Amino acid sequence: MISTTPRKKSKPASPEAPTRSTRSRMTGLLAGAALMAVAATACLPVEQWVPDTNGDGQITQDEIDHQTQVLTDAIQQAAAQQRQAVQLHPFLTCVRHHESDNGPYPHANGYGAKNPSSTASGAYQFLDSTWRNVSTRAGHPGYSRAAYAPPEVQDAVALWVYDHGGRSAWNGSGC
Repeated sequence: MISTTPRKKSKPASPEAPTRSTRSRMTGLLAGAALMAVAATACLPVEQWVPDTNGDGQITQDEIDHQTQVLTDAIQQAAAQQRQAVQLHPFLTCVRHHESDNGPYPHANGYGAKNPSSTASGAYQFLDSTWRNVSTRAGHPGYSRAAYAPPEVQDAVALWVYDHGGRSAWNGSGC
């Protein structure tokens, strides 16, 4: 996605901070998912989703809180595994290697890469205009440049582009 035609120098776009930090967004997302899991189980008698761990024949608030934490931990683990699976996608790994990564895995520095001769940035070297378009379509708006988005967002947008027939965007990368 690196432009080979010379471009007129222009001011780089200033970073636009998302309305919420990535960490609070992810925490909110996971908390919402856990709350939905708990709410969905509210249709079932509490005895069907909360085990009576002390065997006294009653479900206590401590047992409910413990089971809620177990569900929350499971959701967080599943989300982390999904993020890792996306990051390790063979095509995305190849593109990052050719576009922005230097050195051994993990390639954290490649996510902040900026092309000095174009507006391309981030691990997948999205041009700013392309990034704003596809990141919005992929469900991750709010970042003016790819380099300003956290790694998991860059990975998710790149995978969305790949899954929607955008592999040709990285033809010159050798992948």
